[in-house]
Amino acid sequence: MDILTIYAISVGSIFALLFVLRIKSSLNPWTGLYASFISRHFTYPYLLGRHRLAGPWTRAGAFFHLVYIALNAFLTFFHTTSVSDAGHRAGELSMINMIFLISALHLSYLSDLLGITLRVGRRIHRAAGWAMAALLLFHVSAAIVTRKSSFSLRRPNDIYTVIGATCFAVLILLSCAFFRHLSYGIFLCSHQALAGVGVYGIWRHLPPDARFSWTCLYTALGILAVTSVLQFLTVLHHNGLFAGRGGPRLIASCETSSVGKVRLAIPRPLEVYAGQYINLWMPSLSWWSWMRTHPFVVISYSPEKQGSLDMLLEPQNAVCEDILRRAQARKLDTVSLPALFTGPHGVTEPVGCYETVLIVASGFGITAVIPYMKKIIHGYNTSTSQARRLHLVWQAKSLDIVSAGESLLNDLLQDDILDDGYILSVSIYVTHEKLRQHQTPFGEHKRATLYEGCPSYRDLIAQEASGEQIERLPNIEDKRGKMLVMGKELCW
Repeated sequence: MDILTIYAISVGSIFALLFVLRIKSSLNPWTGLYASFISRHFTYPYLLGRHRLAGPWTRAGAFFHLVYIALNAFLTFFHTTSVSDAGHRAGELSMINMIFLISALHLSYLSDLLGITLRVGRRIHRAAGWAMAALLLFHVSAAIVTRKSSFSLRRPNDIYTVIGATCFAVLILLSCAFFRHLSYGIFLCSHQALAGVGVYGIWRHLPPDARFSWTCLYTALGILAVTSVLQFLTVLHHNGLFAGRGGPRLIASCETSSVGKVRLAIPRPLEVYAGQYINLWMPSLSWWSWMRTHPFVVISYSPEKQGSLDMLLEPQNAVCEDILRRAQARKLDTVSLPALFTGPHGVTEPVGCYETVLIVASGFGITAVIPYMKKIIHGYNTSTSQARRLHLVWQAKSLDIVSAGESLLNDLLQDDILDDGYILSVSIYVTHEKLRQHQTPFGEHKRATLYEGCPSYRDLIAQEASGEQIERLPNIEDKRGKMLVMGKELCW
């Protein structure tokens, strides 16, 4: 290739790029309509609601799962002339699916690298796991039916084949919702251990001439090694273990008999976005706490780096109960523990481009939306966001839960004081207790309102969408902005 050809390709690429950018800017007005149509008819509607053993499944989720299953089934039998060939193809496809499954030690870190939420990462992991299990089952069944080679438990490779297949079978069985809910910590440790033994069984099972399968295995292990080293270095850096400032320290305090707050003092200031969480490792908490980490949503927010991270203890969790029990046993206001953390993990959602924001939460799900409300109020106070109306609808079973979050609400209301604008409105619905009055002021600032019963979300959304709650100047054309509805742990 001569120099003139290189010059012509470069100039042509520049003009092509400018043309593509022009086309993209022309399509921008249609992007919102297209996204709205996809969300309304494809992303949001459910085929199956939330169930104890399955779901929820949206139309989009069901569609992509069916496409994924159909693609694996098609590739298993494409251009195969016998059951043996199809079984061999299924084994190779299972190796491809395995790459994502063992690409990182922790799914949170892998999701961050891919720029997806942990929920999406879990769905991909679950789908790839079930696909790999089905392909391995077909691979083993085809080998048993055809019996092209002899099998003997006296040979080490055959023994490891049985061990690997057994590990994957037990792993799939333990992945059912029933076993996960018994003890998630034990499930996670056993899940990782069985996966490791199963991969070693595959290593011993593969014949030397299976180049494609060996390539997949080495690729998966190589990605695992790289992500593990990166995660290890990131943990060392964020925890400041070699900075000479000491390690992170966990300070827990009891707000009530069953609810507490946690503050993690970190030696190196860290930038945490709204909606992100960290995984805490507290080896001195109990005799078995060194085996696992526990996720905590960071409820503190700052546009700058933070030197300490605030979190809320939920009484339903065993780790939180251990922390509260230790504080109550020693009869101390606070308990200090050494700890390490990974993160921050998670993807933050943009909330600054909406005029009206309706946030709904139930129970301790309020911890996930508190940082977003702090971010919106900060954006309003600094004129860096378009927010003019922020409405929190909090559904709680009892007044004890409401009392536990009273200090959080007071902090929010205290920040919302710019020119007495008061963009924040708080409505609290108590569903399992009787109130003296149907509508009662609540909190230090008396700007939150307690209601008895369940809220009508349809009416609330319609009321906020009308824009009537926003004060507008008379005789001035004021274009209405966009509205955002977000929530966590909703109980319909």
